[in-house]
Amino acid sequence: MLAINTNLLRILLYSIFILYGSSAFAQSNDNFKKLQEISFDQIFQEKQKSKSNSKPQQQEEQIELSINDSIFKLFDVDIDLTLGEISFDTSWGDPVANPQIRANRASNLFGPVRHNADGSVRWHRGFDYYAPQGTPVYAVGDGVVSLIQNHPDYGHCVLITHKRPKRIYYSFYAHLSTVSVKYGEKVRKGTVLGKSGITGNAYNLSGEDEHLHFEYRTSPKHGDRKQENPNAIVKTKFYSADPKNKWQANVKVKKKESFSLF
Repeated sequence: MLAINTNLLRILLYSIFILYGSSAFAQSNDNFKKLQEISFDQIFQEKQKSKSNSKPQQQEEQIELSINDSIFKLFDVDIDLTLGEISFDTSWGDPVANPQIRANRASNLFGPVRHNADGSVRWHRGFDYYAPQGTPVYAVGDGVVSLIQNHPDYGHCVLITHKRPKRIYYSFYAHLSTVSVKYGEKVRKGTVLGKSGITGNAYNLSGEDEHLHFEYRTSPKHGDRKQENPNAIVKTKFYSADPKNKWQANVKVKKKESFSLF
């Protein structure tokens, strides 16, 4: 039964790709509107079925990973690097005011900080900032809006390209409830990109678990998995209070604010 569900999902993903073609996923001024029109309720249903199946845990996790990889690749788009200008302001801000980490747990930091049911290590590829629904979300630096999507896992999400004199950075903001910028729009550090929410796979979260998922990337595509520690580009740094502890879900976080004279 599990194999059938997985096959159905693959057929669904392939059908969506063929039906909408590359034009539906191409970057344009109404990119967000086009992607919002695609319903992924069936994808969520198939994922839930795979989780509840009685197959061995390892096989189940591999199927879940394959499903997610398929979704990530389906939503990968080419980022137009001709957009935007080089910024000589090399300072960074924070994506939320008074930043705090979700539930004050180190498992919501970046890295191999989470575990699967069988005890194996699972990576978390960004910071989860505590953000009740409706919290303003800010650009962490000068840049250009390079991606706006409605993604099954990330929900409403925005990617900013930051061109600096020596390299390009990408900041990524997920689970938004609303987006207030447009594709191709130039933004400054502190520009409001939208408001936090519980879209994507955060749909069932509440209270202290409501959050903004934030990533620092060296490649813009979801499927490339080129995320690095957000501490490299945010003003307020967070660290595990006990990085050697195997179970980071039981460890609190330490906060360190950085200051600039300029």
